[in-house]
Amino acid sequence: MSKPNYPPEFETQVRQAMEVPEPKSETLDALREQFIARGISSLKADLQPDPAPNPFRPEKESNKMNRKLFRFSPRLAWGVALLILASLLVIAFSSPNVVTALRRLLGYVPGVGVVEQSPSLRMLSEPVTVTRESVTLTIDQAVLTNEKTVVVYSYVTPLYDSDDGFFMDGPFGSPALVLPDGTRLEIITGRQVSTMDCSECGDIRYAMEFAPIPADVHEATLEIPNLVGLQNGLTPLDWEINLKFAPADPSTIIPVIEYQPTVTPVSVTSASTTQIPETYGATLVLDKSASLPDGYILYGNITWTDPIIPPYGLNATLAGIKDANGNDIPFEYADEEAYPKQGELRGYWAYKIPQMNFSAPLTLSFAVNAWVTLMDSPSFTFDPGPNPQLGQKWEINQDVVVMDEVVHVLSAEQAGIEEGFFMFTMQSDSNIVGANIIDLQHPPMGGGGGGGGVPVVKLPFFVGFGYQVPVPTGPLTMTFQSVNVLLPGDWSVTWSPAAP
Repeated sequence: MSKPNYPPEFETQVRQAMEVPEPKSETLDALREQFIARGISSLKADLQPDPAPNPFRPEKESNKMNRKLFRFSPRLAWGVALLILASLLVIAFSSPNVVTALRRLLGYVPGVGVVEQSPSLRMLSEPVTVTRESVTLTIDQAVLTNEKTVVVYSYVTPLYDSDDGFFMDGPFGSPALVLPDGTRLEIITGRQVSTMDCSECGDIRYAMEFAPIPADVHEATLEIPNLVGLQNGLTPLDWEINLKFAPADPSTIIPVIEYQPTVTPVSVTSASTTQIPETYGATLVLDKSASLPDGYILYGNITWTDPIIPPYGLNATLAGIKDANGNDIPFEYADEEAYPKQGELRGYWAYKIPQMNFSAPLTLSFAVNAWVTLMDSPSFTFDPGPNPQLGQKWEINQDVVVMDEVVHVLSAEQAGIEEGFFMFTMQSDSNIVGANIIDLQHPPMGGGGGGGGVPVVKLPFFVGFGYQVPVPTGPLTMTFQSVNVLLPGDWSVTWSPAAP
């Protein structure tokens, strides 16, 4: 028997039907009482006395009683049906297993990430390997959905001299998928992906996203002008590989569990004058997880409502994971596989934890920091002198009031390998952990701030600014444009693996 071919709108309707909030227990009780009352009312209305007996056809009393008890009108049938439907709804929405199963519409594909599972999902029929001039290129994965096409390749190259070493950069040409009718689908985005789950993959593994391929097209030619990550001339150019697609094998897709986000407001208990208490309407949630052969990947996001924090201006960095017994759980970064829409105040995060014994639930604790644009222009002065030298240092020791808190500007150094770039060391007793500065009188060559990793309050942080050479004559006025604030509160989520 052939598989049913569901139209795309069928899945959309099913998904919309399932994406409803959990019913409240009071609502279910009220509905159950109404259905029972209506069923009983219908039953009473339909148990009417028998019409007058026919004197010419005497009937036994037992037959009369049976006929009275088993006369079901359409109205009574509807009442019974409603009672059965109500019972099924109560059972379904009261069972966590049923609710979870209804939500399992996503799957995880290694090297590609989370995809929607649907009858239209297709994958590469088999990996394709091509060798040219000692370079082996493998197309090990392709996933076709109604929204996009993702193709993943890896390669193995001979060892090169250190002067010709690897470097990660975008392709020098634009990869494309060419359909049999000549239609070209140009690359939309590309990203390096991990090789840890692919023992046969080579030195670099790269995923490319294209527009969706029509459902009636079952093959395409992948054109790669130059392999990503290598200089021109180190590998052959202009690769062309024929790819064939087939319906996805469900056994190759790892189920992904989606969670109904439970938002717990973050309370700020400290009223200290050395802490900026604002949280900018931020909300942290864990929304799905995937169980892999070697561990788990946890996905989540953080949103905020205050427009003073621009898109990409707020970050959630995992500071640590502990199990129910307080033991530290190791973790590593994973690909978020999602990006905010233009102008959206949202950031995504993903982390992988290894397969190991632990006591659930796990608690993931985050450090949340936000870049806040300043409405005023606090500043400090700095005089590098007439002939500043590379590596030269200056003591500044000035206090600047920023957002009603004090930032100590401690020192400066002409750092780097070229003249004109100055690195300033700062520190604050508040939750300010970074800054951006500018000299409004002189155009910059570059700047920077922060220090990477998990931000920690009251520790020194570094802020850079670069001048065009020659460096202007001092004294110079440096103005704060924005500061990085570590948001107060308990930013954590809990997670337990699904029961086998």
